[in-house]
Amino acid sequence: MYIYMIHYSYFKPRSSHVQRAADPWNHNNTGGGRDGRRQHAKDSMEVISAEGFRQDGRTPTCLRTISCRLGLYDRPNGSAYIEMGNTKVLAAVYGPREVRSLGKQQFDECIIQCQMSRIAASQGERLKRPTDQRTRAMSQQIAGVFHAAIRKSKYPGSQIDIYLQVLQADGGVMSACINASTLALIHAGVEVVDYVVSCTASMNKQTPILDVTNQETNTGCELTTAILPNKGSIVFLDTAHTVHRDQFEEVMDLAMAGCQQVYEAMHREVENYLEDKHAIMSHR
Repeated sequence: MYIYMIHYSYFKPRSSHVQRAADPWNHNNTGGGRDGRRQHAKDSMEVISAEGFRQDGRTPTCLRTISCRLGLYDRPNGSAYIEMGNTKVLAAVYGPREVRSLGKQQFDECIIQCQMSRIAASQGERLKRPTDQRTRAMSQQIAGVFHAAIRKSKYPGSQIDIYLQVLQADGGVMSACINASTLALIHAGVEVVDYVVSCTASMNKQTPILDVTNQETNTGCELTTAILPNKGSIVFLDTAHTVHRDQFEEVMDLAMAGCQQVYEAMHREVENYLEDKHAIMSHR
């Protein structure tokens, strides 16, 4: 297995006296202090019931419902929409087109840029700005992910722009953005070496859980991975909070298995879209 690019946090054993850092995507933060620890313990007990089900009725290894569409708009070269549970993302691709800044132009390959924003009510509480330091960092990471997937040498001296808008955020935002970008690039006809599919996983006590929501990330890490499913290559890896090294491989394996399920859903939608297009063209 080849690993093109990995972005990861420092892994260390979890300690009970360390306060959890605030997550800007998570509006259920309880903060530190005694009340925060009590709420954290309560959430940890409620993530998986005694019958083995999560709060939304899923088993620990079950994905949320995935719904996606291609070709929503005519103006961009490619567009796509994806829902992963209550996380909803819209993507648009412009290009390959002429580079706007000649100083950035590369004559042997294209440059890839990404811009991500959020609507005001995407997190359940009104946001002051559509972009911030977090979204800018995620935009750079997404652009880096697709450097490993797009055949850049096919479009020398050009530019590909990916625009993402988060309509609703309930865990797995990075994964949804990567998946939506992949579908939009396919719709735009941009040549890629493989699909880029992404999924999240976490650990609740000793039980790994797949495709976590915001509330479930309160009780553990959120590991996000993106792979090229047909090539078996990892192109992105990131963790929010910490994960014990003894649990890392188990969580990672579950996330990669989830990526394969996401790939099947996305590939099925692409095939349906192409069949519909072929049917329309054959009747003209």
